[in-house]
Amino acid sequence: MTDSEAPRIRRFYIDVSKSSMDDLKHRLKQTRYPDQLAGAGWDYGTELSFLKGLLEYWQNDFNWPKQQEWLNSHFMHYKLEVNGIDLHFTHRPHAEPEAIPLLLIHGWPGAFMEFHKIIPKLAASRPGQPKYHIVAPSLPGYGFSSAPADPGFGLEQMAATLNKLMVQLGYSKYVAQGGDWGAFISFFLGAKHADHCQAIHTNLPYSSPKLWRPVHAAQAANALLPFLNKFPLALTRRDLDGLAKTAHFIERETGYQAIQKTKPQTLGYGLNDSPAGLCAWICEKFKTWSDCHGDIYSKFTKNELLTNVCIYWFNGCITSSMRLYYESLAQRDQMLKLYYCKVPTAAADFPMDLYHSPRTWIEQQYNLKQYSEFDRGGHFAAMEEPDLLMDDMNKFFRTIKI
Repeated sequence: MTDSEAPRIRRFYIDVSKSSMDDLKHRLKQTRYPDQLAGAGWDYGTELSFLKGLLEYWQNDFNWPKQQEWLNSHFMHYKLEVNGIDLHFTHRPHAEPEAIPLLLIHGWPGAFMEFHKIIPKLAASRPGQPKYHIVAPSLPGYGFSSAPADPGFGLEQMAATLNKLMVQLGYSKYVAQGGDWGAFISFFLGAKHADHCQAIHTNLPYSSPKLWRPVHAAQAANALLPFLNKFPLALTRRDLDGLAKTAHFIERETGYQAIQKTKPQTLGYGLNDSPAGLCAWICEKFKTWSDCHGDIYSKFTKNELLTNVCIYWFNGCITSSMRLYYESLAQRDQMLKLYYCKVPTAAADFPMDLYHSPRTWIEQQYNLKQYSEFDRGGHFAAMEEPDLLMDDMNKFFRTIKI
């Protein structure tokens, strides 16, 4: 590669202007709250007293310059033009050249900072633990990465972009880990870029029954019918409970998907203009999707929640982040029909995550080598249960030869 062909990696520092911070405080001060039904709690969405308390903290006590300083010191930030995207990524190389290149992929409504607990643990090089070169990007249209300019930039394009990032960083062979959208992007890395991506670890193994297989069709039917206890058809109690949770999630918790996959631009006008609305939209997911037993602050601090919201607010990226639903839900369903993840795969099932597929279904979609079930944890595993996730990753990746 000549100097003119070499990737132009730029060091990047987060530096939000004072005028942007002043504008945010002004908007918070002008918040107009809706009413709430008596005794409704969180049943209708973000609870009013919770949001008032968090916004009061945001306006009066939250210190963005301090959080910005922490983000700049905790992560080493860079940018690189990849596939038309000014891609932001954090990079922590190991001193050992033969360390395993590891790509960590976040989802929605998260950011690269989801990995702030697990990256130092993975980088600690404890005895018996694999050594890693760690790369954690902001997805295109998220955080400090620029957004795609044209329609059609979905999961396959995300995977191609992140694969090219790793190759341009000099990691021609690497492994990947992801949840939420990161799980689907990891799938496409393993299905379409197996010449570079050597293995994936996912904490959202997504698969549907292959209805052409009679046993799968019967399992799916029994999971949703009253007599499921009588005819489990080789499904475990955890499988049945997981399928029931999945059905509940699809029925009661996917309203956000319905609008984000059809009219993200319309929703974006409100969320991009109102920090209160943005905070309510994002924090409701952290509460509902985590294993917090109704107490969001038992799993996430106010600073963690607001730093994540600020990454969306100051970059004005909520609309572009939601467009991934418009571009990708069809690709997600297509992947189940057309693709197989051929690289070795580890799947980690956390009980309060969104989708739960029986192991036998996952094995039809992935080259499954390791399957782990945990008794605690939710959708944001890297933040909620970093030690469980790290140990499971280490157990798997130490078996992979790069």
